[in-house]
Amino acid sequence: MPPLLGCAYYPEHWPTERWATDAALMREAGLQVVRLAEFAWDRMEPQPGHYDFGWLEQAITTLSDAGLQIVLCTPTATPPPWLTHTHPDICRVTLDGTRVSPGARRQACASVPAYQEAALRITEQMVRHFGEHPAVIGWQVDNEFGVGETTRCYCDHCRRAFQDWLAERYGSLDALNAAWGTQFWSMTYHDWRHIPIPGITNEPQSPSMRLDYRRFSSDNWRRFLRQQIALLRQYAPGRWITHNFMIRHWSLDYWQLAQELDFVSYDNYPHGLSDPCEVALNLDLMWSLKRRPFWVMEQQPGPVNWHPQRPPVPAGQVRVWTHQAIAHGAEAVVYFRFRAGRFGQEQYHTGLLKWDATPDQGYHEAQAVAADLARLPDLTRPASRVGIVFDYHDLWSIELEPVQRDFRYWDLVLALYRVFWEANVPVDFLPRGCDPTGYDTLIVPAAILIHPGEADTWREWAMRGGRLIVTFRSGVREPSNIATETPLPGGGLSEVLGVRVQSFSAVPAPDFHEWPEHRPGTRLQSVSGAEVLTYHRWAEALAPTTAEPLYRYQDGLLAGQVAITRQRLGSGEAIYLGCWPTDFGALFRQQGWLTPDPARLERVLLQGGDGAQWRVTLNHSLQPADGLGGLDVRFERLP
Repeated sequence: MPPLLGCAYYPEHWPTERWATDAALMREAGLQVVRLAEFAWDRMEPQPGHYDFGWLEQAITTLSDAGLQIVLCTPTATPPPWLTHTHPDICRVTLDGTRVSPGARRQACASVPAYQEAALRITEQMVRHFGEHPAVIGWQVDNEFGVGETTRCYCDHCRRAFQDWLAERYGSLDALNAAWGTQFWSMTYHDWRHIPIPGITNEPQSPSMRLDYRRFSSDNWRRFLRQQIALLRQYAPGRWITHNFMIRHWSLDYWQLAQELDFVSYDNYPHGLSDPCEVALNLDLMWSLKRRPFWVMEQQPGPVNWHPQRPPVPAGQVRVWTHQAIAHGAEAVVYFRFRAGRFGQEQYHTGLLKWDATPDQGYHEAQAVAADLARLPDLTRPASRVGIVFDYHDLWSIELEPVQRDFRYWDLVLALYRVFWEANVPVDFLPRGCDPTGYDTLIVPAAILIHPGEADTWREWAMRGGRLIVTFRSGVREPSNIATETPLPGGGLSEVLGVRVQSFSAVPAPDFHEWPEHRPGTRLQSVSGAEVLTYHRWAEALAPTTAEPLYRYQDGLLAGQVAITRQRLGSGEAIYLGCWPTDFGALFRQQGWLTPDPARLERVLLQGGDGAQWRVTLNHSLQPADGLGGLDVRFERLP
């Protein structure tokens, strides 16, 4: 089936007599799907226990009569004023102890019983009414968990829930005290109710406690998600269930949330990044979370209200964004929104229609995409041969203690991904504990937390011919976020890689001028002497045990020390990168680990249903290139 196109629509924002006109315009644009009701709790339950679904039923009828399929959303992201007035403790508490005000969205805390009960009531009433409606093909639970830094709350409800979560996780206070190392600063606990949550202190609190609080907060929303899914499974048989994830959002473990869903959805707002490589990374991550096609549940159709500069979106850009998403595995793209809002907090967010209901640029580009898709066969994403391990817990651990101010796990993952994106080599993402069977190359960035047994799995895979590439800051800490007592890299990695870390150093930024002689250095040289690289942010002095050196540090305090090693394993190899090259691509090219693509355009290979290969070429630049105009797309059936 070819990819679907759709839009988010808010019938509650427009006169009833307008709905049929909008439905006809949607069909003229080539749209097939409409998403409804994610912010309409107050309209469906205007007073506690009094429900009104008649208006929504009429809207669904109008849209479905025009040939449109419906995605319904549970409205729990926006609790109505009567609920927050009756139960003000529903509103989250920030890290500094301030209770947020109602009047926006996502102000609710998932730990508050009154919110949980009200959310399940409206969900049950809604799904009982529409669960088997023939026009409703699926459900989106809530909307954008965690948007606006709302995953974590610091209220008394959360404190008690965290303590209960810890009791279930560790089983006993002795186990928790040992895992956290609570004897440091006299923090040994003898009562679960004595355990705090993160707050404002004169010194940082325990990194183990703070990492577990991140885990608890993510699990808290997963529990909230699971509660609604149970009702949807009961009253909406045969309909799929999803939730819309976000770009550059790391406060939730998406691997865990994805387990609950039939497929993941994603809100694609590239103009907040202006980097098509990072957009591609996010799209590949969304595919990888379930290893199946995903939906783009919100696609940027033009300038957005929340960007601090609100730059213009050139003609052709929305079409390119849409085809990039489809090429990376999206089976539906839903534009947000159909008509620009005339009131509320998102009036400057572009829609497919303008305020005056005339078509905007995005409307015409959606039509162009629909015409493109009508000329193409069904295309699917083929298997990738390169996998990159990505883990939210590693990200959180480094986020809590980066050591070097510019060290960010996400930046490291992006730098490694960019190597393959620029060479037009497809990439999958894999969770910690994965089985890399089927991949030729596995990249493991900064796997700081030890997973028992994982190194043995990687060794066995490499022995069968795989190339394992592990970076610095791997195998450093126990799962509870305390340092390992074994030589680095721990967890068995030292034996797999054939190397030990003698010392590690943060590499100061160029603008750091204190102790100018006390710097690790900036340059590497291959053992052959032929290649020179530069590095930044992090450096480890390595002592090979069974591995061979590939590069040594050339200057600074680490001059002469080993920086990068390779260990032969059966018919494969294991590489350890002891430092952060400023250009990973140069390293990979020098070592022959990939072949560059001279095109300098994004080219994605897809599989046709008849076995033929197709190539989608995307020009993300305003400048013409390789026979393409600026911001253009080409589709080719390969011989």
